[in-house]
Amino acid sequence: MEFKTLRYHAIAVVILIFIFFIISTLATNFVMPSRYTIDKITPVYLDHAYYIDKSKTQNFAEVMNNKAQFTQQKFNDIPWSFQQQNYWLRLDLENKSSQQEDVVAHFDNPMVDHLTIYRLNSNNQLLDTYKLGDKEPRLTLFKYSVPHIRFKLDGQSKQQLVIKIDTVGISKTPIHLYRHTVFVDLVRSQTGIWGIFAGVLLMASLYNLLLYFGIKDRVYLVYIGYIISAIALMGTVLGFGFYLWPLEWQLFIHEKVIVVNYTIAFFTLAFCTLFLRYHKDGCWRYKLSIGLLRLMLVLGTLSFFIPENIAAPIFFVILGSLYIVCFILIYNKLRSGFRWAKFYVFSWVPLIIGAAIQPLELTGVISYSFSIRHAFLMAILCEIVLMAMALADRIRYQREQALYHATHTQQTKLLNSAKLKYAFMALKAQRRSTTLCLVKIRHFNSLNTIITPSQGYELIKHVAHELECQLSFEREFFHLNNGINQPAKIADLGSGVFACISTKNQSQHTLEELLKQILNKLPKTYQIKGLDLQLNYSVGISGYGKRDDFEFWLKRGYLALHDAKHNLSKVSSSLAHDNLTMDVALAAKLQQAIREDKLALYYQPQVSLEECSIHGAEALLRWPDADFKNISIEKLIILAEHTGIINELTIWVIEQACKDIAKLASDGISNHSISINLSAKNLAITNLTEKVENILIKYQVAPHLLKFELTESAFVENQDALVTLVDELATLGVKVVLDDFGTGYSSLSYLVNYHFSELKVDKSFVFDLTDNRAHQVIVQTAIDMAHNLGLTITIEGVETQEVHQLLTTMNADRTQGYLYAKALSYDNYLDFLKSQYSLKMLNSPF
Repeated sequence: MEFKTLRYHAIAVVILIFIFFIISTLATNFVMPSRYTIDKITPVYLDHAYYIDKSKTQNFAEVMNNKAQFTQQKFNDIPWSFQQQNYWLRLDLENKSSQQEDVVAHFDNPMVDHLTIYRLNSNNQLLDTYKLGDKEPRLTLFKYSVPHIRFKLDGQSKQQLVIKIDTVGISKTPIHLYRHTVFVDLVRSQTGIWGIFAGVLLMASLYNLLLYFGIKDRVYLVYIGYIISAIALMGTVLGFGFYLWPLEWQLFIHEKVIVVNYTIAFFTLAFCTLFLRYHKDGCWRYKLSIGLLRLMLVLGTLSFFIPENIAAPIFFVILGSLYIVCFILIYNKLRSGFRWAKFYVFSWVPLIIGAAIQPLELTGVISYSFSIRHAFLMAILCEIVLMAMALADRIRYQREQALYHATHTQQTKLLNSAKLKYAFMALKAQRRSTTLCLVKIRHFNSLNTIITPSQGYELIKHVAHELECQLSFEREFFHLNNGINQPAKIADLGSGVFACISTKNQSQHTLEELLKQILNKLPKTYQIKGLDLQLNYSVGISGYGKRDDFEFWLKRGYLALHDAKHNLSKVSSSLAHDNLTMDVALAAKLQQAIREDKLALYYQPQVSLEECSIHGAEALLRWPDADFKNISIEKLIILAEHTGIINELTIWVIEQACKDIAKLASDGISNHSISINLSAKNLAITNLTEKVENILIKYQVAPHLLKFELTESAFVENQDALVTLVDELATLGVKVVLDDFGTGYSSLSYLVNYHFSELKVDKSFVFDLTDNRAHQVIVQTAIDMAHNLGLTITIEGVETQEVHQLLTTMNADRTQGYLYAKALSYDNYLDFLKSQYSLKMLNSPF
């Protein structure tokens, strides 16, 4: 995965954690009020009793004259049912304190038809009668949505509440007593949850309505139907529906709540069917879904005329069938590879949990609480959010499908030149090596005169498959495609030409030899209707040029492919020779500057974090001449490598570095090391270790003050020679540093096979270290690993004090970067060493 993608993913994770933090804080504040019923916070004692009048004929006087029929049990133990019967609840209150209590009795069932409360004193004298319930006229919206009464309970007194519940449907009515102030908090929390639920769902409806007008996909209308049904159902069960539409509407919904349940079940199955595209298949599963949808439509219509206590058990049977059918639909798609529907699958988890909690609470298996009461609402909210994510994932899939058709040839289904160009631009943005390799089926255009187009496409696909298999073993070739299909490394450019990109820094000869090996393994014959076609191939290579646009890069590849026809090896390379004369002249001037000592070394300090002082520096080459100082040093190094003067340049750098180490010692700065970068070409220097030793002796420099930094490119050319060189330098006492650690493919194996004394972490992991958790883990792991292997570690690219402080806490040994200083000339560097003022300020509190 690209670094930029990882960075954005890290930001997304941080945002997600922050959102969950807000939600958890909000939820904690919401669930608190239900813990503070009046018997828990004041010396008020409650006794509970209940009586079930199955005949529905007894009145208040008859019930009170026969108190022996009451069962002394808590209200949670009442055997609630859907049968038509009256429930009489008795609640004895005793206030043992001397203070009067302002009490609110909350009856948490806004769907109850008739709720009559009789309040009696200690002498069984009737003090007041209250009428609540959705069948009672002229109540306020507040009392409809939150059924409650408010009364005073004097100090050192007793009162009794007798509650009659007469309803059709859900009879269970949790009753809790609160102080008035606590009840206000409870209502505030309840209203907050209702507002969040309704607000989120209504915004989701509006957003998906806009999507429908833009995309014209009816699944969005079904999704909106599900949302509105969920709002209607939860508004009925919890009571906030009174604030969403006219009172008459809400009272009608209360009476026909089973119809609302059928509606939400209908849209659940309809969404599942459309979202998973079963309407495109027309299989037996689709027919099963349509049959159940029709059955729910019929039963939902009949529920307008059937009493709720009869319609509810029928609905629960249908609900079980709904779950079974939906699971069949989902399982079949998952088994067939419908992986992009993962969010939709996850959306069923909160729904199933919430749907299980509600009946368990209604039947008394789970004790009532504020959070349990709203569990199903929160489950639906989570489900709808996940369904929205599933729809977004569906759009992403459709977009990928469109992208697939834009980046693949219609006939062969292989990647086309558009994908090749995209890969080139991405690699260019990352400043990675891009070497184009074109493989052509020779005489393919001639074959087209004797074979049909479809046979030609089959031939291309056959060769492409074999070429892809060969390239899959070579890590240096870039994956052009990492999308919805399997990763691919080749593109079909038409006329039997395939393209791939090598991202490895290597010699032309090495790449040519690799491509020859690949060609030898491609099929030599292909049979068409009994004819064995003889196949031959050509390869054209287009390396990095001074003009780095895609068209020029591709054109030079085709030119090389044309030249390959006349090449016995069948491989031709078109390197950037368009300015060869100027390059040779520049190389001559560079060589002259080396021999006349007109180059210079600039030094970038390396800071010891433990002591916050400079212990060394990296030597960087500069050409101070006014005519050449703006030329990229990296290009000069490449020029030196291509023209063979790199070894002469390296010996000059080593000698100049040793000379400056000696000068530093004479200026009073001892035990100061200097690091020098070695190129892969330096391996060809004859007796390099012996020459280094002679230079050290010449300037009387201790070997441990000289360091050589090796990057991974140095390990590619000649492994055996490099092992010998590192061992010889280590024996001599010169330290060898593994540079740019973490950016190569095989850096860990280098730690085992070579005698390094130090690691140097590449700056690409450092510039956003404070914000990138992944890079923090990588850098910390590198530090710990280096220390466990007995190595020191240097972190380059430090530009801010925050990164400096973070690396200090990570226990890094040394750092390097613009925070401390840019590369300085010797005289400026000497002044910097003697002052080190900026380093002293790093630990300043200001």
